[in-house]
Amino acid sequence: MMLQRGSHNHVGSYLRYQYFAKLQAYRYSCVTVKDTDVLLMTQAQLPQDQSAYWDRLEAIFFAHLPECLERDEFTEYYSQQHNAHHCVRARSRIYHGEKLDRVMVHQYTLKAGRGGLVIFGYPRLEYAIPAFLLHIGGMPPSRTLLILDLAPISPELEMTPFQNTADQQRAALSLPATTVEWLSAVTSPHLLYCPLQPLVLEHFLLSFTAIVDTWRTYIDAAPRNDDPVAIQQRSAATLELKRVLLRNDPAFPVFTRAFGQKMSDVFAEAAFGGTPAVSIAEAVEPLPIPGSWVNKKLGVHWNADAQERVHEAPAFLRPIIRRIIEKEAVKEEINLVTVELVLRCEKKYRSGMEL
Repeated sequence: MMLQRGSHNHVGSYLRYQYFAKLQAYRYSCVTVKDTDVLLMTQAQLPQDQSAYWDRLEAIFFAHLPECLERDEFTEYYSQQHNAHHCVRARSRIYHGEKLDRVMVHQYTLKAGRGGLVIFGYPRLEYAIPAFLLHIGGMPPSRTLLILDLAPISPELEMTPFQNTADQQRAALSLPATTVEWLSAVTSPHLLYCPLQPLVLEHFLLSFTAIVDTWRTYIDAAPRNDDPVAIQQRSAATLELKRVLLRNDPAFPVFTRAFGQKMSDVFAEAAFGGTPAVSIAEAVEPLPIPGSWVNKKLGVHWNADAQERVHEAPAFLRPIIRRIIEKEAVKEEINLVTVELVLRCEKKYRSGMEL
């Protein structure tokens, strides 16, 4: 469904989303949103302090890229679910620019005190510009999840400017010099990472500004390069980046089984469309063959429903989840893992993975 008002495009659809990440489940559904002139999420859509903070980050992002993005024309996806226990909302907007193929700005809330902001920025293939990656969420400021990087999708990119900025901001924020294993193959070695630790949010505003300004220098300095070989290299690198994010990021799990291919493609388009585009059907591994999971050493087998439940987790977490559940099965003297055991493990181990 497409609604138009002036130059603004608003898209709504009915979605349902479920995943099991580090033995923690979240569920989403989406309803159609009416056309509106309100361009920022209301404070009712996120806890008041978080909503205002995500808006401040968005304002900084756009203020420092004034000529780089077409602010007056965008596509919006909005999702919402209410029940007696919680309210889940998410809003994605897609922008474009002369040198930027797609910039997705996504705010979400899972429940009171737990929300986040995701910004993915991909350059047009004719320009040697790093991709912009931000995910900040969790339960800030006490338990903040942060991933912030300029991913070098062109081999000719000189990453020293970003390295210098990242080193300064890592020290300013007292962040560890650690990597995110599942992202290491497609991101820079200078990625900023906060693994659900305390983060001073006012300090992060300054660090975020510095990273956005550094990205702006790459955008301004990039000349157009129509060399077919260079374009092919950038296309392959961008496609692999999107595939890794789709397969592994707990914020973007497998949509297809949860609510069908057609609707899953709608939401995936916000983050992984553009040129080149990746769809869930192309990137997601098929469901395991029923009964194919067997741990002969422990004498543990899996039934099909239990396999499918774990398969909803990001790809990099599935082996970890399997090992945990199989050890639980041995403790309980169970030789067949059922979905009931998986659910008990979810309840027992639910904690660390908070987006």
